[in-house]
Amino acid sequence: MIMATLVFSVGVAPVFAQTPQQFAVKDAQSGQSFTVNYSITGATVNDISISPQDTSLLVTITSTSDGNLTMTMPRSLIDAKTTTGDDDFFVLVDGADSEFSESKTTDSRTITVFVPEGTEEVEVIGTQVVPEFGGLSFVVLVIAIISIVAISSKTRLKFGQ
Repeated sequence: MIMATLVFSVGVAPVFAQTPQQFAVKDAQSGQSFTVNYSITGATVNDISISPQDTSLLVTITSTSDGNLTMTMPRSLIDAKTTTGDDDFFVLVDGADSEFSESKTTDSRTITVFVPEGTEEVEVIGTQVVPEFGGLSFVVLVIAIISIVAISSKTRLKFGQ
């Protein structure tokens, strides 16, 4: 009896084992690439993409049985913030609001969500995804200010007179 239980346990363990994997998520606008570490049971991840208009990360999966999806997302890719600190993500599983667990570091946030058999999409909604304007916006702003100062000093524009 003990031997049969031991053999059964060893035979079933690999089915539920989670293997950590990585997915490179590329921002189409900036060309910047971000690594999302994940592990999943009962399903496979087909794609992870950014939806800037929805401030979300879309995960397309093929689920063959109930399982869990755990993802570690860099804060530079997606985050949820308030003026005073971290805010909660919203996680939708096939469009339905779902409960999830989360852990945080200064550089990333990790969520684990249950994915029932047949699930096709998991969406993580934050308050910000990849900055729409990167370092280029700062350069444009500096050039604009320098141009205004140069033009006003050459034309001797006087404001307030």
